[in-house]
Amino acid sequence: MIYWDNNATTPLLPEVYAAMEPFLKERFFNPSAGYAEARRVREAVEEARAGVAALLGASPAEIVFTSGGTEATNAAFRQMAREGKGVAVLSTDHDASLKTSVALGNGRICSVDREGRAVPEEWEALCAGEAGGVSFAWANNETGVLQDAAALCAAARRHGLPVHLDAVQCAGKIPVCLHGMDVDYASVSAHKLHGPKGIGCLYRRSGVPLEPALFGGGQEYGLRSGTENVPGIIGFGAAARVALRHVEEAGRVRRLRDSFEFSLAQAVDGVTVHSGAAERIPNTSNLAFSGCTAEALMLLLEPAGLLCSAGSACHTVQPMPSHVLAAMGLSDGEVRSSLRFSLSFTTTEEEVREAVRLVAEAVGKVRRVQSSRTGPVFVYRP
Repeated sequence: MIYWDNNATTPLLPEVYAAMEPFLKERFFNPSAGYAEARRVREAVEEARAGVAALLGASPAEIVFTSGGTEATNAAFRQMAREGKGVAVLSTDHDASLKTSVALGNGRICSVDREGRAVPEEWEALCAGEAGGVSFAWANNETGVLQDAAALCAAARRHGLPVHLDAVQCAGKIPVCLHGMDVDYASVSAHKLHGPKGIGCLYRRSGVPLEPALFGGGQEYGLRSGTENVPGIIGFGAAARVALRHVEEAGRVRRLRDSFEFSLAQAVDGVTVHSGAAERIPNTSNLAFSGCTAEALMLLLEPAGLLCSAGSACHTVQPMPSHVLAAMGLSDGEVRSSLRFSLSFTTTEEEVREAVRLVAEAVGKVRRVQSSRTGPVFVYRP
């Protein structure tokens, strides 16, 4: 099986599981307890925090562990949405940002261009308006397009606004140094970088305000009370250390991704690379196949041994057109013909060659069945 849906989640690395296993068994102690075994668990938690901080170019004291990226984003948004002012976001952002901005009220949404990049003039106007803060996904989860983080942050600073960075798809894929960026908050999720699900973190720049998300025993510097998810934290730290070693392989992953796109375009016609003219994270390829529907292609690719997606994993239980591609100005037909392939540092050249063969075969089969008389092939889901 070729697993190319790594923007949805990543397989747990063996070394990450090995690091976690003792804390699921003999090292089960509560890190807040006072005896020696518990203190050693506390030390392991802080070592993991330091590992995550190193991956993000931050200080350990700036890392607050959460249940994942969604919780971290919600915490930052609640802090920024004060005095009736909402949070400005991009139209292509993840639902964790878009829906939270709407739910908190007075949210503002910035349009993007055909490549998925923020429209600078509109972003500037939003920053000059009534927003209480701004947020953007540095890398889009569907197309992989990278925003000009420096420019977007600078615009916010000109108007005195706090900045939240959705770094979920960047951490472990490209070098990240939050201390070198003008951001106040950032969200990260462990399961996007070969760590466990159910654990993530909120980066809070030293000195910026953050109201407690949960009250109780005062864990996580009093900002998120509740006994820590120790196995998850240990796994997060282990995955972060591995990712820090492999982030230097971004060039190799990019070459594999580019080879896949080039070879596929040679094998079949009518292939469009979304955001292909913009800078992207190295692992992501979002392609439209004329004369096909994404659902029909996936119906053939899964049993053939290639797993990919038609958009965000948050929407595939109830398939709907990608709001990201629609916001970029694509037609409904283009949106419905698009698949996302997201690689990993574990991807091999052999997988790339096999993926090209499988996708080309699937496209050929769908196009032979589909015609102007039969119409597009859709998958019925009762």
